[in-house]
Amino acid sequence: MNYYYELDTRTNRYKEQQWQYWCMPNCSPAEGGHMDFKVHDEYVASSTRVWLENANSIYLIKPAWAIYRGYVDPREFTMIKLKSKNLFRAYDQEWT
Repeated sequence: MNYYYELDTRTNRYKEQQWQYWCMPNCSPAEGGHMDFKVHDEYVASSTRVWLENANSIYLIKPAWAIYRGYVDPREFTMIKLKSKNLFRAYDQEWT
């Protein structure tokens, strides 16, 4: 399960990161991943659009999860995936 964030260019988060598309990869505990809820909440709050990609499909969860779970353009989403940078998480780092 992966989350993709499109940061709003007017937010401080975008100005700090200077990159618009971000991905939180492998965040499903069922698949051995980890979810950093604090980082996720900060990025959702600073984003204009957020997508959830899982084994079943791709869902647009922001701006309107309740009324629009439907169609995601596969070409547009492919470009978003290619433009996205992975978020660094402390527990992803191997300790030696």
